[in-house]
Amino acid sequence: MGAKHVGRQDPVPGECRGACDDSLWCGEGRVVEEFVMEQPIPPYLFAFAVGELGFREVGPRTKIYSEAVPGVLDAAAKEFSGTEEMIKVGEGLFGPYEWERFDLLVLPPSFPYGGMENPRMVFLAPTVIKGDLTGAQVVAHELAHSWTGNLITNKTNDHFWLNEGITTYAERRIVEAVQGKERAALNIGIGWKLLVEDMERFKDNMEFTKLKTNQQGVDPDDVYSRVPYEKGFQFLWRIERQAKNHIDLKVWTEGTGIPPDAMEPASDIYAEIVSLANEFKVGRMPNEDEVADWGGQEWELYLENLPKSVEASQVLALDARHRLSEKKDYEVKVAFLQLAIASRCSNYYSEVEKTLKEVGRMQYLRPLYKALVQGTGKEEEKTFAKRVFSEACLLSPYSSGRR
Repeated sequence: MGAKHVGRQDPVPGECRGACDDSLWCGEGRVVEEFVMEQPIPPYLFAFAVGELGFREVGPRTKIYSEAVPGVLDAAAKEFSGTEEMIKVGEGLFGPYEWERFDLLVLPPSFPYGGMENPRMVFLAPTVIKGDLTGAQVVAHELAHSWTGNLITNKTNDHFWLNEGITTYAERRIVEAVQGKERAALNIGIGWKLLVEDMERFKDNMEFTKLKTNQQGVDPDDVYSRVPYEKGFQFLWRIERQAKNHIDLKVWTEGTGIPPDAMEPASDIYAEIVSLANEFKVGRMPNEDEVADWGGQEWELYLENLPKSVEASQVLALDARHRLSEKKDYEVKVAFLQLAIASRCSNYYSEVEKTLKEVGRMQYLRPLYKALVQGTGKEEEKTFAKRVFSEACLLSPYSSGRR
């Protein structure tokens, strides 16, 4: 779809080269559409989408496409209205944008990723449309791939961090330039928390906390994590901060765990949110004035820094005050629902079920199902999870308002 359309012609017998019978290839009403992609790309970046699509033009190099779902195109056009500015910032930081077009395609809710950096036309999940412009940070990440990953990429998955770690660094440079240092610091802070959690996840197999891993005989999906993204970012950020000082490359690229010279972001808003999260541990919730200016990222960072489980009464009180279970930002909603599940607060299981049936993005599904089934004495939750999963598999991409 992002490739150049060359022309349309009637099919000719034999030109399908064995892909199907000529009787099918040359059937009534069939035409051949020809496209050309002038820039070379690796196979993992080859993708195409077919559908009845509408579009909005948001810049000289960007159209936003989606199927005709009410409100999606208009909301996406608003969320990603600053795309051309980000492209120009990227060019200022990393050199000319060599792909000509940077179009965006919002896919059905069953799309399992937040975004995919297909050259010339990025694929996005509809959950990236948050309504507060912070969804543009996902676009910034996919845009950054236009330089780091799409022009040059890792040879094998053992070096995946060269793709995603450098891209995460480039993304945050773009975000800092467009949305400011505080917004970039929140992004870094959320990433730091995810990195710490993945260190705990791999505590029994620290091989996968390295940047340069050995994945011989390993399914990459089984060990996919934020490590190549966030530890890779930390490595580049470390070089940026103290390039003149000694950096132990072997510790960073081949060592396990988080190197001692990695660091959390230093910003007033980050420190304030973490402090408020720590106060929750002693029974104090933030009041309305303290969170009046908070958006999705602030709430996500706050929830990620709360204890993994609390009293069910605390979950109910937090939601009664701030309505977190009703948030349209799925990062916030899913973080809250994870807390509710871990705290055995079954009041929210209907919302958990609704969420699991609405979206197909793995970033939301995996932690919710994991929260339901991991641990002892959770037979009821496991039965619930199996039922919801089997029912969700039967749903069409747009049923139940999936997004």
